[in-house]
Amino acid sequence: METRDVLNNQQVHSPETQKVTRLVDYLLRLATLRTKLIRDIAEYERVLWISNVPHERECFTQAWGRDEEHEQDEWLEVQNRREPELPTVPAQCKDWVSLSSLRNKSGLPELLPVITRQIPNHDWVDESDQPETIPYTERLEERPEIQRAWDRYVEDKWLPWTEEHNLWEEVHKVYSALFAIHQEQLRLGEEYELVLGLGLLVWQTPTGQRVRRHLIVADAILEFEARLGKFTVRPHTEGAKLRPELDMLDIAEQPAHAEESAKAALGAAEDDPWEKGRVEDVLQALVHSIDSQGDYDDSLEAKNSRASAKPVVEYAPALILRKRSAKGLTETLKRIKEQIENGEVIPGEFADLAEIGPKDGREPSDDPEEGNAVFDGEIFFPKPSNDEQRRIVDKMRAASGVLVQGPPGTGKSHTIANLICHLLATGQRTLITAKTPRALQVLEGLVPDELRPLCINLLGSGLEERRSLESSVGGILRKNEEWNDDRAKRERTELEERLRKLREEKARVNRRLRDIRESETHTQSIAEGAYRGTAARIAEAVNRDRADYRWFTDSVPFDKTCQIDIIELQNVLVALRLFTPDKRRELGFAWPEAMPSSERFANLVGNELGFAE
Repeated sequence: METRDVLNNQQVHSPETQKVTRLVDYLLRLATLRTKLIRDIAEYERVLWISNVPHERECFTQAWGRDEEHEQDEWLEVQNRREPELPTVPAQCKDWVSLSSLRNKSGLPELLPVITRQIPNHDWVDESDQPETIPYTERLEERPEIQRAWDRYVEDKWLPWTEEHNLWEEVHKVYSALFAIHQEQLRLGEEYELVLGLGLLVWQTPTGQRVRRHLIVADAILEFEARLGKFTVRPHTEGAKLRPELDMLDIAEQPAHAEESAKAALGAAEDDPWEKGRVEDVLQALVHSIDSQGDYDDSLEAKNSRASAKPVVEYAPALILRKRSAKGLTETLKRIKEQIENGEVIPGEFADLAEIGPKDGREPSDDPEEGNAVFDGEIFFPKPSNDEQRRIVDKMRAASGVLVQGPPGTGKSHTIANLICHLLATGQRTLITAKTPRALQVLEGLVPDELRPLCINLLGSGLEERRSLESSVGGILRKNEEWNDDRAKRERTELEERLRKLREEKARVNRRLRDIRESETHTQSIAEGAYRGTAARIAEAVNRDRADYRWFTDSVPFDKTCQIDIIELQNVLVALRLFTPDKRRELGFAWPEAMPSSERFANLVGNELGFAE
């Protein structure tokens, strides 16, 4: 026992272990520096106070109490409805009112006391200098029937419309706030989180810090049904994780062991933030632990906006969109540091990050699944690839990590899709993560259809993403149930044979291409040396001479030489040049296809002589 303790002590104080510890300390300080401490809820990206949800048929929240028509995990539901249309103004009143003033609900709309309209000019005739219309002024006091019609319109139609429109406006205001949160989530991705806050602490601390934050939070997701125009807030798919938060207080101002006690007490709520009795007990305990003058108010509405020396906690639930804190990262790093100090084995990947790992960057794996990986030199890329992409596979075999970087549009997603297929084909599991769901959606579209059922997709935390996850898991289970070893071996053999034949065909094509390229560099001589050079050079020369020899239309075999001596040809050329124009025209005559008989020719000559006489 003492020997093992001595060995662990030596390992903890070794230079390699100290180097890893310094790296963890650096990462801890970096995470702390990059985390902005929020003390006021107003500094968060979006905040929706549950007290602003109107008691209308389109809305529901668990803050009002349990409801049999809504499930327990429906924390908030808001459905949009059509905006009430402005009632039509009476025809005789249209000229006396501004339509824009009708939407001003701060006071009763009134008619204009005087209007001017254009009326026909009775003195106007065609081609006269008189205007066709002239202005005519009317006064409301002279038209009592207009005022009576307007009063009836306001009383019977406009006032009921304002009441209905105000109700719609309250619902729409909450709906618009949820819509803005939904859009921000899509834009910001997993870097931000949605939480439900309970127990708003309003306090000016002894050190002068103004605090206005919730003491208890729970993770939430926002689902949007576009067809119905309905938003629903539910607990996160991984659980609400109901927990206290005291990070807005300085360490000296945080009650001793209060956070641990609050966590234990919240366990009785069974991760349900709407167990109001349990939650309020924790809130009261926290505010009384913070200061002897602490007070609790169970109001749904946040009434205290100004902080004072007396801490006040209000129930005041709110939906908050905020940047995800680094608390999870810091806690993980602290656990890593504790494990290192306890002498546990440092994983090869982390040792490699600290530059203390093996030179080849790899270490033997204890994972039995990794032992099942099969790689016989074959690269299973279903999509087109180049040498750089195939070289990544070789580097992955020799190192624990490979960094592939490049500007947008250089094919990184295409490469990742190929690597996913190769790793799956060689029996390896792969985890693909990204900062935003958009990148994963693009990557999902690049994975071949045949392999998508083997991938578990979780591109977000909404209802649609949860259904996609269930579908992915169901597809894998079906594949497992339908698996047949004999059929799989037979199909594999057929595919390997097909691949072998395709490779042979590819080799033949490559040889043919190589022969063609070699022929392009081979020097040739044709036409008794008239043309010399490579095939391409000879083709260019023949093409240049085409116009000069176009007159020669005879078809001469390539392997035949001219049977006439060149001197004889030159003599013929000289004789041709001496031909008269008449002789040249005569040579241009076409030779008849058939000659007439001697009797026929004699008759033709006789006829011609007879005509001449």
